Amino acid sequence: ANMERWRWEPEVFGDFQVTVNIPEFRLWIMNKDEVHYTTRVVVGTPKHQTPVFNDEIEHIVVNPYWNVPASIAVNEIRPNLLANPGYLASQNMEMLYGGKVVNASAIDWSQANIRSFHIRQRPGERNALGRVKFLFPNQHDVYLHDTPSKSLFARSYRAYSHGCVRVENPMDFADALLALEPDMTGTALAAMFGDKERWVNLENHIPVHISYFTLRVDADGQLRSYGDVYGANQRLIELLNS
Repeated sequence: ANMERWRWEPEVFGDFQVTVNIPEFRLWIMNKDEVHYTTRVVVGTPKHQTPVFNDEIEHIVVNPYWNVPASIAVNEIRPNLLANPGYLASQNMEMLYGGKVVNASAIDWSQANIRSFHIRQRPGERNALGRVKFLFPNQHDVYLHDTPSKSLFARSYRAYSHGCVRVENPMDFADALLALEPDMTGTALAAMFGDKERWVNLENHIPVHISYFTLRVDADGQLRSYGDVYGANQRLIELLNS
């Protein structure tokens, strides 16, 4: 199953690139054949799996808004609004309709369709994306980001997100990621912390590979084995044998 997945990977990963290995709960930046940086990550749950794909990091967003997906609005936020009309305010969230902020507590949620509204969480320390996110625009709406839930990184099993990849040390990662950028550093990004969303467009787009390998050869030549967190191996073997 792992060999078949390698067959799907691009022939060229890029001299300077980011790889996330979902079963390993880890990412690393490779500079040619050397590990430039590595850190722990949290990935999607088996129910909300992080997809496997390849793309390029194009933007870093400081003080990001979290734009709440419709599924979370329906399944998680609407029940809370029914129980507590002031729920959004308590979560530093706001609701928009037609591009304008509206008062969510004045709406009858037993009748209104929450899908007609847009919900976002304002920038700040409690924001679900933390202080920074790393964007590679894609059809899955998946990206790398900071998180206020730091305690999860101490666990060996780290599949707890809705699909995006949470980075343990995002500012260290940002500093390492910006090695090829002539006019930007992690320190400069940290100086932007505040309550206004700020976008940094990278001059050099960086290949990013979201991968799924339960067996991987480490830099020291040792074969490393990881749990099949999404149960993907058996399904793939069955398909190969059918």
